[in-house]
Amino acid sequence: MNLVKGSLILALSGLISACGGGGSKGYYDSGATSNESNNTTPPPSTSVEIATKQLETLKREGQFLFGNYDANDLNTTKGYIDHSLDTFAHGPLQLTLAIRDVNLASFPEFYREKCFEKSTSDYRACYSFTGDQIKTLLPAYNDWDFEITRDDLKNIRLEDDGITPNLEAYQATTRIFIFENENIDKNLHDVTITGAFAYPFKQKWVEQEHQKRFVLINESTSDYKITVTTTEIDPETDLPVEKEVTTGAFSTYKDLTSLDGELFMFEKGSGFNVLINDNANVSFAEPISFIFNSTPGDLSSSSSYRIKNNGEKELKLVNITAIDGTRVENEIPERNIQSFTGNISLTGKNIFSFKNETSGTLNFEHMINNITFKGTSTNNNGTISTTLTEPTGIKF
Repeated sequence: MNLVKGSLILALSGLISACGGGGSKGYYDSGATSNESNNTTPPPSTSVEIATKQLETLKREGQFLFGNYDANDLNTTKGYIDHSLDTFAHGPLQLTLAIRDVNLASFPEFYREKCFEKSTSDYRACYSFTGDQIKTLLPAYNDWDFEITRDDLKNIRLEDDGITPNLEAYQATTRIFIFENENIDKNLHDVTITGAFAYPFKQKWVEQEHQKRFVLINESTSDYKITVTTTEIDPETDLPVEKEVTTGAFSTYKDLTSLDGELFMFEKGSGFNVLINDNANVSFAEPISFIFNSTPGDLSSSSSYRIKNNGEKELKLVNITAIDGTRVENEIPERNIQSFTGNISLTGKNIFSFKNETSGTLNFEHMINNITFKGTSTNNNGTISTTLTEPTGIKF
């Protein structure tokens, strides 16, 4: 993926990165910079100094990691990791979970006897919803856009013609597949999403009621691939013709053997690209891409989301790769280049909007650039305090 050609390539093999911006204090404090290449201070030499320096970066880029993130709060600094996790949680993941609450038997017209007509490895039937048909499936998502056209992208600019995916790639239609299975315990528990969609995103410093986040899942944004049959109009005959297209997808499978609540496993290589148009420092949108890996049956390499019997949520994301992005600062000139490797683990009653609660605890264990950050965040009427148990000798 060559997302920011000629200006930035971020090779991240572990965590996630995002880009976005706000008003004068929307994402970073005015005195904070995230790329310290122009800093003449010698690099840290001891393990404590290295861990402290890394933690300082994470507190700018990833308050989400410690529960101190509020997408609607102007005073909450927001960084790369914050916007990546927020998009993941409230975009593709939210959509795939909502679908599982629908009685698909009420939609016989969307049933297909063989979902992938020409496949020799997948003979499953499925329910297939395309574009605005998804609003029939999910009426509560009526303010989402599942058919992205040129008009939807009006007044959006990328930095240059070398940015990929370009705006033409974003002009796509969402397709959702819910698969049947010969084994009733597996039936309708595999949900796959491909194409493009947009969902509303509110920022307090933006005058308009809602911005949009445009999410793209295609062959260049996801390593997990499916081959689908599409109908196109032949320009010579003006007649519809079927065409086989291989594209990327975001796929989630519900494992019914879970010993504690509901367990959702992510298909290896699932990913997406998202346009972040929040940065008021520049006129162009800043895209990021997010691909994560998962190996079923391997505890250290499985990416999953669990809803426990006691109501706690648990998110584990490992081996996240292929993250490209940038965020421009002008007050202190900066391209804001970051590089992270590692894993994420969050456990608590509300891990995606922990700061919006009035009480509770959030347990976390992240490995960032070979440094483990483990501890607990406590919410006291919206004020978050964080205690680290690892690394030792360091306070948050």
